[in-house]
Amino acid sequence: MVWLGLLLVSSQATLAAPAANKVTMQLNWLHQFEFAGYYAAIHKGFYKDAGLDVTLKEGSPSISPIDEVTQGRADFGVSSSGLVKSFLEGKPVFVLAPVLQHSPEVLLSLDQKIKTLSDVARAGAIGLQPGDESLDLKAMFINEGIALDKLNINTEANGLKDLLSGKIVAMNAFLSNEPFFLQQRGLAYKVIDPSQYGMDFYHGVLFTSRALNEDQPKVVTAFRNATLKGWEYALAHQDEIIGLILAQYNTQTKSRAYLVFEAKTLVDLIGSDIIQLGHSNPGRWRHIVETYAKFGIIKFDYSLEGFAYDPNPPPPDLTWLYRTLALVMLISSVLASVAFYIHRLNRKLQIANQTIGNTLTEQHQFMDMLTHELKTPISVVTLTLGHMAAQEPQRRRAEQALDDMNNIVDRCQQLDQLEHQKPESQVQRCHLPEILAQLRTRSPDPERLVITAESLPDMDSDPQLIGIVLGNLLNNAIKYSPPLSTIQIRAEAATNVGRQGIQISIQNVPGAAGLPDPAQIFNKYYRSPGAKKQTGSGLGLYLVHSFTALLGGQVNYAVVQGQAQFTLWLPCQPVEMTAP
Repeated sequence: MVWLGLLLVSSQATLAAPAANKVTMQLNWLHQFEFAGYYAAIHKGFYKDAGLDVTLKEGSPSISPIDEVTQGRADFGVSSSGLVKSFLEGKPVFVLAPVLQHSPEVLLSLDQKIKTLSDVARAGAIGLQPGDESLDLKAMFINEGIALDKLNINTEANGLKDLLSGKIVAMNAFLSNEPFFLQQRGLAYKVIDPSQYGMDFYHGVLFTSRALNEDQPKVVTAFRNATLKGWEYALAHQDEIIGLILAQYNTQTKSRAYLVFEAKTLVDLIGSDIIQLGHSNPGRWRHIVETYAKFGIIKFDYSLEGFAYDPNPPPPDLTWLYRTLALVMLISSVLASVAFYIHRLNRKLQIANQTIGNTLTEQHQFMDMLTHELKTPISVVTLTLGHMAAQEPQRRRAEQALDDMNNIVDRCQQLDQLEHQKPESQVQRCHLPEILAQLRTRSPDPERLVITAESLPDMDSDPQLIGIVLGNLLNNAIKYSPPLSTIQIRAEAATNVGRQGIQISIQNVPGAAGLPDPAQIFNKYYRSPGAKKQTGSGLGLYLVHSFTALLGGQVNYAVVQGQAQFTLWLPCQPVEMTAP
């Protein structure tokens, strides 16, 4: 009887257990380590513990996860930053978590003659994913002034097979995937990375439909949490998950070495060591939208309300209560505060007059110490990096980051010199072509600088200040022009109000940041909206204007045939150095 009772209790408990929710997950490509978190969540039981029975659907070049989810053939999907375009076009998508903080998607070609996007457009068919997939690559073309209807896009291309056969001249590829295949076969290839054109967006974005989120929010939350838990496990146990892929998901017949290469590349792009896994920044989504709008892919008039999952929803709105309490407190304290304020103000004015001089001196000393301390480690890291066998483009990114840091330190030193020290002219005979040649040698992209100097007289001026002015102008042109474009520098003798001098013009094609506002370009800390995605201090052109005035010269900015042009005139004879 006891055993019979236990059997009945066990049977009742089994019958009472709730059935797992069956859901489908549409991947955006064939099985590989790119989806390791989903495999881990299934095989380590994270989905099961969350009450979910998950079926993975393998992707292909002809399958759009956005269409699969919005048309009801899948409950969840993986896509790219192009999801925001679909949302703003009215498709009922709902973002849950971007797994990759930086997109691995690049344009890949075997044609060594291809150097620019224009070369790609002229060469032939380009293999891209359908719908709003590969939107970062499409935006990159539009950013360079190449309309999509001018491209021969093939959305049914069979990846590397068609690239190797010559059916397509370029294809969308992942840094974590196709490069390994080509390296193993000793094939040279060309990579065009959207991040070099300001398109550093999310990828591997987990999403669902708006209807599922509204009808079954607990299922959506459970799936998101279990998926992120799966990714945490996969990143911490890469060898184990690679073995799982080889045993059960290796539809592409990849080798272990192939999957190890893929995992190592994706770990850097996920960045979970410094950024919370699945973190979704509303400000970054707005930046992505504004970038698409700038290129005409979507309209500027938009709202992202209801677009993305909020893991920390706001509490009930108690604004009215807070305002009432604040008003009561304000009325009760205002009379006492006025009397106390008057007393404190008088005292503060006395102290301020005594301490302001000391504060400025300490500020100058601190700035001098800080910039000196930063210069030394930057130089050490730069030298070390030059001797390391770092892979491209990681090495180029590191070198660019160090160069940006060094430029910011230089700007701070120059501003400190301008505002806290009385500049003294160190006049000597100087030859402008020599100064330009030295600046070209120190430039990060010397081959882009085309210098024309015709019959220039010698100058009696301060070569250090001239170097600061021209160096800032050249760095500005390099930084805010397309990577492969040339920068024209022309120097010639010119008079100004009867004074003999030299005029130097620096002209460049505008890059992704666009053209700045002429009315604000020489203001301290001014940076155009398009330039804020790049590092910078907003001091370079302010210092150019200030030091030019110290040299007795003039600097102007204009747009000439769609290009940015700075014109600098400097006298050949010294003038009295006065602050601008």
